Amino acid sequence: MTRLVSVAALLFAAPLATVAHHSVTFYSDEVIEIAGELTRIEWRNPHIRLTLEATNDRGLTERWEMEGSSIYNLERSGIKADTFEIGQRLVITGQPSTREERTLLLREILLPDGRALQMWIQNVTRLESDTRLVDAAAEDRGIFRVWSVPAANLARALAQLRDQPFTDAAIAARADWDPLDNFATRCEPEGMPRIMVNPHPFEFIDHGDTITLRTELYDVERTIHMDEDAPRLDVPPSRLGHSVGRWVDGDLVVVTTRVNWPYFDNAGTPLGEDAEITEGFSLSEDQTRLDFEVSVADSSTFTEPAVLAGYWLALGDTIARYDCVPIDN
Repeated sequence: MTRLVSVAALLFAAPLATVAHHSVTFYSDEVIEIAGELTRIEWRNPHIRLTLEATNDRGLTERWEMEGSSIYNLERSGIKADTFEIGQRLVITGQPSTREERTLLLREILLPDGRALQMWIQNVTRLESDTRLVDAAAEDRGIFRVWSVPAANLARALAQLRDQPFTDAAIAARADWDPLDNFATRCEPEGMPRIMVNPHPFEFIDHGDTITLRTELYDVERTIHMDEDAPRLDVPPSRLGHSVGRWVDGDLVVVTTRVNWPYFDNAGTPLGEDAEITEGFSLSEDQTRLDFEVSVADSSTFTEPAVLAGYWLALGDTIARYDCVPIDN
């Protein structure tokens, strides 16, 4: 049976801009609950997909397609592919698509044993795994380790992307954004600075004259040049740009220019090729927390520099291969 649930009672309903990053469909603010039998499991990035067969109020069987968070974000919550079995009776809570019939953005799944699983990471403000800090001081690796994005910081970062001093022209340009066909639905790796605001782990690797900064999302790797004094104008533009770093009182400061990635966010806000991105990374005394600030100067997009700030934690994560599969495959 399918029934409606009061939207007012569900405070976790997400704005469309948050959802639109990877999805080929828009989702309503309406929230519904569906009970049925699980018939298909697709455990893949950018979002896992499930298929449920449910009986409607007329006694007819309907097939519902649903998507949840990425593999990493579900598994850090203890949700794995073998959590589900074909033939299970599930109760699903989600937001229906406004473009495709019987398509849902997963919010929560109630298992036969009574466990309730949160299937969309943006709804989660705290994970138990976020408290399992490693003894980073004993390891004494500084910033050169894998860093995890705590759930609370992810919600903050997404809110910051939306709340910036955008120019009228930048806001108007969003009208050309196609939610059905964009870099995310095609599994095209993101560029700077957007790639730095994602829920997947990051790692700094020291090579002396350079530092590699990689993230699990799209298997992206940045190179930070530590042997250059200033940004270079003779470097060809690229989606990640050219990054020059230096140590300032123990903090890593990185300036990135020559970026030709055309977007600031996941909603079609443009980014000009003259943008200058300045990042600062500051390590806590016990080495378990890395605070960061990203400042983006681009007069075509912002009336003043945009600032994104947050922190990562040393939780002992590893970085897995992302292996993104385009949404329509």
